[in-house]
Amino acid sequence: MGFIGSDFEKQAVANTPIGRVGQPTDIAKVAVFLASDDSSWITGESISVSGSLK
Repeated sequence: MGFIGSDFEKQAVANTPIGRVGQPTDIAKVAVFLASDDSSWITGESISVSGSLK
């Protein structure tokens, strides 16, 4: 049984403030930002790409 359409997915979505599961593009956007010059002032930080899920 897969994750998509399962009761586990429905529960995960219900517990996520954004109301959806993460997509590969959600992670990719952060990775591209961190690899760019725009992030050059960021050092020694932990960045959580979690959709507000703690």
